[in-house]
Amino acid sequence: MPVLTAPVVALPRYQVSTDELIDQLVELYADQPRIAAGCRAVRATTIQTRWYTRPPAEWLAKQRPLAEHAREHLNASLELAERAAQGALREAGLLPGDIDAVVVTSATGHTMPGLDVRLVQRLDLRPSVRRIPVTQMGCAGGMFGITTAMELVAARPDDKVLVVCADVFSYYLNHADADMTGLILKGLFADAAGACVVSGSADGPHMELTDSYQCLQFGTQDVVGTRTSDEGLHGYNSPVLAKAIGAMTPKLTEWLEATAPHGGRGMPEFVVSHTGGPKIIDTIAEGLGGPPELFGLTRDSLRDVGNVGSASVLEVMERTFAKPPAEGANGLLLAFGPGIVMYAVRAVWRGDV
Repeated sequence: MPVLTAPVVALPRYQVSTDELIDQLVELYADQPRIAAGCRAVRATTIQTRWYTRPPAEWLAKQRPLAEHAREHLNASLELAERAAQGALREAGLLPGDIDAVVVTSATGHTMPGLDVRLVQRLDLRPSVRRIPVTQMGCAGGMFGITTAMELVAARPDDKVLVVCADVFSYYLNHADADMTGLILKGLFADAAGACVVSGSADGPHMELTDSYQCLQFGTQDVVGTRTSDEGLHGYNSPVLAKAIGAMTPKLTEWLEATAPHGGRGMPEFVVSHTGGPKIIDTIAEGLGGPPELFGLTRDSLRDVGNVGSASVLEVMERTFAKPPAEGANGLLLAFGPGIVMYAVRAVWRGDV
């Protein structure tokens, strides 16, 4: 059975409070008619601190050429990804040569060859390692990586798969986007990388990955994502996003009931969820119908580091390993991303090893 060992998250150098970020936004966008409302919305994210690879005054400044951003983004992502991956290997008690496959996800990277090629060489993985690079899953990238690794190990139980997620949003939050959505996204997203190992067995604390599910909600491709213009990359986030995600939760609960352990309940005993934002968390929690504390670590993650894209689910998972559920507890790993797509995995906590 595929098992997941403790993840490691790498945060960049610059820690910035919400007050500090709002001061920067007010200074740069003072002439924007909705700046006051935008700053109130940034506070409503509940985020207290976030981390960036460079100071806000630098990345909020006038937009530089896209090619320059792409180059610098790749270097920053590689540094964070390498740190996270090395930590995950240590947690799993593995050497680089032990890895048989690597899944590398990023919501913001647009280079060819990609982050995966450089990371394999930085980590000194085998030249024959199987690579699965992904750049179009957005915030669902972390769960895509975990479910893909789970499937790889199910097919080859002796394999060890490294999952690495790196998102450095500060290079792609466009200076020109000064409307309400642009201001909210600048307050919501931050930079980080995370990594974990999925294999057929583990000696230390781990999660057994017992089943997986994915679902694409047709007709929602214009709700959340990115678009490209002559000025660079732009994020978009429709006000109907939470409602669209809420419409998918009945399918999630139906799957949970159908895959419940024999004699058990469909409701998970712990949840590791991508952070999204406070409204997204509320929507998912309401759809599941479980106790509020199921999403306590998710809310803590959002408060402390913001939305770090595909790495978010690994950040919440790192907290779960540090504050584990009861032995044998049945859990849910979950994320939503552009499409809108939902990825879910049933997991069982194993700490008494």
